[in-house]
Amino acid sequence: MTSVRSFAEADGARWDDYVRHAPGSHFGQLTAWKRVQEHAYGVRARWWIAERAGAIAGVLPLFEARGAGGGRRLFSAPGGLLADDQAAAQALLEPARTAVQREGHAWLELRDQRRRWEGLVTVEEHVTMEVELPSDPEVLWKAFDTKLRNKIRKGERSGFTALWGREHVAAFYRVLLENMRDLGTPILGEDYYRQVLDGFGDDATVLMLEAAGVPVGTMFLVEHAGTLADPWASSLRRFLARRPNEVLYWQALRHGIARGCSRFDFGRSQWGSGTFLFKEQWLAKPVPLYYQYVLGKASRAPTIGDQKRAFGLAVTIWQRLPVPAAAVLGRRVKRLFPEAL
Repeated sequence: MTSVRSFAEADGARWDDYVRHAPGSHFGQLTAWKRVQEHAYGVRARWWIAERAGAIAGVLPLFEARGAGGGRRLFSAPGGLLADDQAAAQALLEPARTAVQREGHAWLELRDQRRRWEGLVTVEEHVTMEVELPSDPEVLWKAFDTKLRNKIRKGERSGFTALWGREHVAAFYRVLLENMRDLGTPILGEDYYRQVLDGFGDDATVLMLEAAGVPVGTMFLVEHAGTLADPWASSLRRFLARRPNEVLYWQALRHGIARGCSRFDFGRSQWGSGTFLFKEQWLAKPVPLYYQYVLGKASRAPTIGDQKRAFGLAVTIWQRLPVPAAAVLGRRVKRLFPEAL
């Protein structure tokens, strides 16, 4: 028999141990992510734990958002619902379904799931891109096609200096802020990324590329269950012709191999998009990600098309902001959309 109850702080070590050993888990399902999101966004955590005979059989890490972007809604940490089987998943969803209906939420959204659970509205617009890592970087290098190797060589001849370590978080933030402004996307402040680094300890680090002392490209890396992932990466547009992105990813792949990781996760993309094709050239293969919903007040699940229509004008305006203004306003705007990694 499966029992479900709310997460208690005393469950933290057992919860994290379950997540670290469960297939298809994500670092966002760890309790470190819970603490960071509660502090950064002020969201209420609604985490549930399923047990059988005293052992954890599944976890459901949810947060509650209010206000802009669709009214009241529940959304999961990246990775969504994690369970041993369908029975445990259904048991975890019962209190969540009740909360959606009783509390008047627009929906419950399970994000970035590698497993599709039965009985839920499902959107299949996203994939993550992963490459298996050999034990020797030379094996991976030889597997790349000539075009990619030439791009990497061009970047390496551009005079970039690769720097590693959390002490580069301020430079990381400056590069990320400018690039995301160019893309029309607000981000939180530098302190948020410091909190993530502190929360994940030795499993998180920053890679920075400099040219003559100027930060030009950066990557935030998190290691989890044998996988190295880059939830945030950016390069400044005015340097792109010098191939900083290729140098960043080659450095990161080699770092993963040196750390003994078995795969590198390039992160979420849409099928056939520009980022999809960029990641594919690194021999990365698409892994479907399922977004699943329990609908409440909403009549249907949101799609990428809905987001583009809703925020198209806002994106255009944001792209025209001076970088200092984007820094100040981004902290306020981003807090309205805590579900977006």
